[in-house]
Amino acid sequence: MKTLITLVASIATLSSFAQDVKFGKVTKQDFEKTKSTIQADAPAEVLYADGNYKISFNTNQGGVEQTKKVFYRVIVFDKDKTPDDVLKIEIPLYKGNGSGNEDKILSLKAVTYNLENGKVVEQKVEKKDIFTEKVHRFLDKQTFSFPNVKNGSILEYTYEILSPFYSDTDTWYFQQSIPVVNSNFTLESHEFLIYQHDLRGGFSPKVVRDSKQDTYTLNEFVRGRNSNASVSEQKLSINTVKYTLTNLPNYSREAYVLNSRNLLASIRFELSSYIVPGRTTENFSTTWEKIGKDLLDNDNFGRELNGNGFLDEPVNTIIAGKNTPEEKMQTLFDYVRNTYTFNDYVSKYTDNGIKKTFNEKSGNSADINLMLIAMLRKAGLDANPIVLSTVNNGVLNYSFPSRNKLNYVIAGVTINKEFYLMDATDKNSQINLLPIRAINDRGFMVTDKGMKEITLRNSTMSADKKSITADLKADGNLTGIYSSVRDNYFYMSDLADITNDPKAFEKEYTEDYNFEISDFKTQDNKQNLIRHQFKFNDVKVDVAGNKILFNPFLFLANTKHNLNLEQRNYNIEFGAPTTNTNTIKIKIPEGYKVESLPTEKQFTMPDQAGGYAYKVIEKDGFIIAQAQKIIPYSVLPAQYYKPLKEFLTNIINTEGQQVILVKQ
Repeated sequence: MKTLITLVASIATLSSFAQDVKFGKVTKQDFEKTKSTIQADAPAEVLYADGNYKISFNTNQGGVEQTKKVFYRVIVFDKDKTPDDVLKIEIPLYKGNGSGNEDKILSLKAVTYNLENGKVVEQKVEKKDIFTEKVHRFLDKQTFSFPNVKNGSILEYTYEILSPFYSDTDTWYFQQSIPVVNSNFTLESHEFLIYQHDLRGGFSPKVVRDSKQDTYTLNEFVRGRNSNASVSEQKLSINTVKYTLTNLPNYSREAYVLNSRNLLASIRFELSSYIVPGRTTENFSTTWEKIGKDLLDNDNFGRELNGNGFLDEPVNTIIAGKNTPEEKMQTLFDYVRNTYTFNDYVSKYTDNGIKKTFNEKSGNSADINLMLIAMLRKAGLDANPIVLSTVNNGVLNYSFPSRNKLNYVIAGVTINKEFYLMDATDKNSQINLLPIRAINDRGFMVTDKGMKEITLRNSTMSADKKSITADLKADGNLTGIYSSVRDNYFYMSDLADITNDPKAFEKEYTEDYNFEISDFKTQDNKQNLIRHQFKFNDVKVDVAGNKILFNPFLFLANTKHNLNLEQRNYNIEFGAPTTNTNTIKIKIPEGYKVESLPTEKQFTMPDQAGGYAYKVIEKDGFIIAQAQKIIPYSVLPAQYYKPLKEFLTNIINTEGQQVILVKQ
């Protein structure tokens, strides 16, 4: 909400909760800490974090505004292992439509402190080292890096932002990539604005509430127009709530989590209603049903789907000769996906609008996908928008109705009781194969009959077929060729990364291999298949006397699974149903024969939620090894966490077996 009824008022400033830690008050004693008191091996630790958000009347201009004050103090134990997000800070600055409708950063200070010769030496982040980057039309970010960071450095930063946007707060993450000693979040607001909170994570914060009375004078404005209401003096309650968590462990990265922040302890507030004296209460995100009705009535959402007579002729032309509903759906999806370019701005609301997008061939996610829905409807198909929260935006809390948490829209089509999902913003997406950003548990289909919960799953199987052909010498040296052929979800994911930064993709793809790699290349057949290939040399296996011992899966053998928790309360996210097949063919050196081969293995997860087969044979002078893992679901519920750990552990144990060759 950018504007509501604005009010001219004067109110006294509430003092914030007392704090023991102050910016700039660093002493020699603060450097005595040499390791984390929470996790001894942590490379750094947040000593103190404080977010103090205040929503109040603007006494000079009228209206309501939000003030955000943030303060962090961090100590570094091992600079080289400290995560980048600790050393490089990003501050989001939001923008709306119209001049002056944007966040303004009022102050920003950042300092690196080091203890040198018994004295605290500070080095400030200079203005010239603070950079503003445009993310998209409605978002900038300011970034800076701390200078002269060493083992033992203390880092501090604080900033204050004045924002005209008060329909919600930023998400405050108590938990971080490093342990946190103390983290506080405080929200101060007046009684006219009612906020609901979304508290997440497996920790129970200490909560302190306070309320104070104040008087204010009221001049009432309606949509910027003075109603000539008389000035009156009224009582006003200022409500404050403070959440505190202490001694929080860092989040250790888990496998099969699309957005790790979903697992962190956090809190966010969203405006649920406001009350103006003498007027009725206005309710906002009170129920999902109300949110759906509001979306249908919104000029940049539901009303964009009405009319659109200009689409009649183009749609008829595009689907000419297509007789079945399925053919029409596929043809229109292919047309929109291939013809229109996504401008990378994620939104549930149109920016250009359907007609302008149709003509200019470019738009945001809502422009493109709502246009797709409109075209599908013109073809006589039962098509509706599905609103959701993207992966980077975090999973929805279904007990916390939130219009602001919904930031994306895709298309859903029902044909003969079969349901299809589609997102035309990605050139490589398919029907029932969504881009990763849209695979985020559940969303809501918005219809004139109400909101219907939709499970967001990719149902198209995706295959990754790796192969190695290698020549083994009697000295234990291996040379050969590695190849991987990937389709569907893997294809889409790889192309996205390559488009973003091909050099970084190659580096990430090969950096874990501790042997010589040459001739790395990627081949895209432009038809949903991508091949990665490289040559390798100097791969060593064990030679003991007259025997050669080696793992037949070489560097493809699974050795760890990165499932670190005893239990997990969130879904296990694979992105798509997957089949992983590894095939290795190794030439046996002259003068050697097989003494022993690994034992063949097959096993499954409960309810056929996963299956695995492993086999190693000798044939025509070669060791031929093959392993296949199938996960037939894109997401598994949290109760499968322990069975999955056991399943993956069994794979690791199986692939730890060795081939033994003996000299004849």
